[in-house]
Amino acid sequence: MSGFPDDVEAYYAELAREREWGAETRQAFRASAELIRDLDRGTAARTFGARADDDGTDRLFEAVWHEREWVVVRELHVSEDGTITRYWWQRIEDERGGLTDQALDRDEWGLRALEREDFYTAWDTPEWSLTA
Repeated sequence: MSGFPDDVEAYYAELAREREWGAETRQAFRASAELIRDLDRGTAARTFGARADDDGTDRLFEAVWHEREWVVVRELHVSEDGTITRYWWQRIEDERGGLTDQALDRDEWGLRALEREDFYTAWDTPEWSLTA
C-alpha cells in the first residue's frame, strides 16, 4: 500500500519541515508510518492493555502480533486535565509525544488486560477513564 490521505500527507510534510529532517529520515519515518498502517488494517492477532500512570494519565494500547513481538499500532493518552492524544499511523508523533516504538510488554509496563470493546469505547469517547 502507498499514499496517505491528503491531511496526513500535509501533517507529515509539516512535521518534517519543522524538524528539518533530511530525505533519509523522511523516508524512514514514512516507512514506519506505512508499516503501522498496514498492521493496523491487517488481520493479525491483537492484544489490548491499559494503565493509569502516577501523574493521572490513562494510557491505553492496541498491539498487533508481528515478527514475534507485539507492535503497538494505537495508543491513547487521557491526562488528568482532560488533554487527549491519539497516536496511530495518521499521527505517529507530535509535540507532546508519540506512538511507542517499543514492543508491548504487558508485565514490564504494568498493564492490565483490556477488552477490544473497552479500548474502542475509549478511543471513540475519550471522556471514558480508567480511574473514574
